[in-house]
Amino acid sequence: MTIPAPMPHPNEDVDHLAARTSKTTFVEQADPIRSNHDASARWKAQQVSDLYDVHVREITEAYERLTARRRERLAHLESLVPVGAGIAEDATPADKAVLMTAFRVAWKEAQATDRAGRMRMLAEAERFGDDAQRRAVLTFAVDHGEVDTVRAWTDFHLEEKGMVDEAQSLREVLAGRGPNRGFERQDFTPVPKPQEAYDWPLIADDPQAQPRDTGREVRPGVIEYGRR
Repeated sequence: MTIPAPMPHPNEDVDHLAARTSKTTFVEQADPIRSNHDASARWKAQQVSDLYDVHVREITEAYERLTARRRERLAHLESLVPVGAGIAEDATPADKAVLMTAFRVAWKEAQATDRAGRMRMLAEAERFGDDAQRRAVLTFAVDHGEVDTVRAWTDFHLEEKGMVDEAQSLREVLAGRGPNRGFERQDFTPVPKPQEAYDWPLIADDPQAQPRDTGREVRPGVIEYGRR
């Protein structure tokens, strides 16, 4: 299984760059259409509106890809910390009962002590290979936001140094916070909707209608165009 890569800076991220390229491409393609004096106003409106639809879709898809990669990376980092009882599915019912009891006893002990006590429990679990106690302490620490306790274990046992801080950063950005939120707004907000994108959906079904032609109501619910 491929390990999801850490998230690069927005200036080096493929989906941030794709969103920026989409903006540039829309402007570069729309401007020649607008300045084409041999084309009809209807054709221009349709072409620019279609280009804008493509641009919005590209921006949306880029952000969805970015979000999916962030979630995959976060899920990977979280999976590295042994939390929960960790009982194998193929364990016998008797073994499951024993393991769950050991986990619950250790959990209650972790709950009853203070943070320093939980650090001592974690050190003892590592020294004696007590997986139930290790899992109980780390589960309690994760559930209650004791970052230092989790970091003490991950920095010593995992190759991914700083994974706790990376996971925290990913949670923040997925919640719409964090230091890169300015890049988020700038890169994944489409260019302002052009007038053509407002005009074309209104006139597309009537070959007589022209851009910015609001038409006239000839009877309730019936609009006609081009008959002024």
